[in-house]
Amino acid sequence: MLSSLLPVQAAEIQSLASIRLQAESFITSYPYQSPYPAGFKLGNLDSRLRLKACHDALSIEFSRRDQVHGNTALLVRCPSNARWKIHLPVRIDVFDDVAVAAKPLLKGQKIDDSAISFQKHNITRLKNGYYSKTSSMNQLQAKRNLARGTVLTPARLAPLLMVRSGQQVTLVLNYNGLQIRSSGKALQSATLGQLVKVRNSQSMKIVEGVVSGEGLVRISI
Repeated sequence: MLSSLLPVQAAEIQSLASIRLQAESFITSYPYQSPYPAGFKLGNLDSRLRLKACHDALSIEFSRRDQVHGNTALLVRCPSNARWKIHLPVRIDVFDDVAVAAKPLLKGQKIDDSAISFQKHNITRLKNGYYSKTSSMNQLQAKRNLARGTVLTPARLAPLLMVRSGQQVTLVLNYNGLQIRSSGKALQSATLGQLVKVRNSQSMKIVEGVVSGEGLVRISI
């Protein structure tokens, strides 16, 4: 931070208050994808800091472009005459409406509209991820029992099983423009889009197809 402690005449010194004001403006105008304004706390600038007055607006960016919230820092530079730069520590909190369990959920329970509600949370603290109102939560189920109010994260949810081992499923084969249907017994569990092995109930042969719906397996030849 102390990139310059050189004595400079008072009239030529950059105001530390002006640095803070421009840093605050940068943070408040940063395009966070959030319905709420960001909360932040700037670090202190050393009162001994003597920087030559900058003739233009300061150039401000994050010191690390992959770290734009939480404990981070701003790179503040004078782009014109003075050519100085400092790193200003800052703590930035970003908020969003996060999906939580609207009621106690059992392991394997499907996540539908009745299972979730949304609460304002500081997403900076949600290190394991989260689901927002814009997230797709279709075809998900609880990995374990979850208490009401638990934040729903990718680690706590799993793709919904569309086919279960031992289940009777419908086999669909598209051949020369015709759709041929038959039945079979799933030999393993699978989610949407996964390959699954099925024993055909008529030929007793084991075939492999892609799960395309609940209890539905498409075969290609």
